[in-house]
Amino acid sequence: MEQFFESQKEHIFKNVEVLIYVFDVQSQHFHSHDMDQFENCLKSLVDLSPKTRIFVLIHKMDLVQED
Repeated sequence: MEQFFESQKEHIFKNVEVLIYVFDVQSQHFHSHDMDQFENCLKSLVDLSPKTRIFVLIHKMDLVQED
């Protein structure tokens, strides 16, 4: 999947108006891989669609402990 995003970056991220990114707190990779992918998306958008409106949602937030 990462190779696809890299090879098709301009096609995927050019002229994007809205990005809705969803994190799943139960993901096995929530703190590492998932965050890296999100950062890569943001970098691509800054370069190719700097006016994109970005919304971040957290799925299963009710399972996160307060501490």
